[in-house]
Amino acid sequence: MQLGDRNVVILGLLKQRTERNTVSRKKAREALISDGIYTAKGKLRKEYGGKGKKAKSVA
Repeated sequence: MQLGDRNVVILGLLKQRTERNTVSRKKAREALISDGIYTAKGKLRKEYGGKGKKAKSVA
């Protein structure tokens, strides 16, 4: 498989996944939680800009 062919396949799969996961707000939220972007409580994870726990002072 050529690089261009591979990219076409990947883009097609991404399009299918996007269409599946944007049918409704609920489905989109479930996808974001299963991908690890949001927590089960619906909060954005720290790695993606959510509020994390404050680091304790060493001193």
